[in-house]
Amino acid sequence: MSMNLKKAGLAFAALVLAVGGNTVGISSANAAAAAVKQGVKCSPAKAVKTVSGVKYICTKNPAGTPAGFSWTTQTCLDADSAYQTALKQYNDFTTSQTTTLNAIKATIDSAKHSIDVSKSSLAAAQTKVYTVGYDHTVTPTKPITVVGIDAAIAAANAKITVDTGKRDDAGKQRDATALILAAKYTATQIAGWAASPTTTSGNSDVNVLNYGAWIKAYGSYDKAIVSEQKNLATLQRVTTTLQANITKGQTLVDSMTARYNAAIANQPTQAQQIKTASDQALLVRKTGCKAGL
Repeated sequence: MSMNLKKAGLAFAALVLAVGGNTVGISSANAAAAAVKQGVKCSPAKAVKTVSGVKYICTKNPAGTPAGFSWTTQTCLDADSAYQTALKQYNDFTTSQTTTLNAIKATIDSAKHSIDVSKSSLAAAQTKVYTVGYDHTVTPTKPITVVGIDAAIAAANAKITVDTGKRDDAGKQRDATALILAAKYTATQIAGWAASPTTTSGNSDVNVLNYGAWIKAYGSYDKAIVSEQKNLATLQRVTTTLQANITKGQTLVDSMTARYNAAIANQPTQAQQIKTASDQALLVRKTGCKAGL
């Protein structure tokens, strides 16, 4: 009986030790699991542990608490990455909108300045004094002037009309004189005088002299008309260029103003949409980074 009690006592003691050992093991495991929770201080930095399928990294919690290194879940870090991306999109949008609006405004201001300069130049052209010819009936020769580019253009057109009439009349007189000469001279002689009118000088035949004079008159008027047409083109180019600049500038102002107003009108809605996405990402981070997970 004594031996049996002794054996029984030894067996119970062994069971207690066994159970006690398991209890210690379980308690140690639970303690280790409890120590690896989000927000619990840790070391060293960048250490990694996985508990119940959850990955923890020893790093600074992006939510800001606690200070220093603590166990932080990968979910928390992913949520922070998503939030930073959303926040950057919002900040970039704000910066981009400001830059875009400033650029549009600068374009509008530049176009308005260009319009003002062109209008000022056009106004100056309307008060400028232009020389449109010379009065050769007086000595010394006196310039003929008009005020304003429109008057100068009108004078140039009028002079071209007058000189064109004189040139055409000289041509008729030349051709009529050539018919008279044809009755007395060969075609070769007449062609020679036509090619070189100066050779008619000193000729005893008045018709030959007249023929050379009409050829010279025709050429002189024709040359004057070409010069006058160039002058007219220059004057017209001044007004057409300035008017075109004004029209082009105003078109640019109108289109840029419409674009500016549209950007201003749409900005609040677009900004709110992006801001809402950023705020939602922040809320997700807050939830994913709270202590105890």
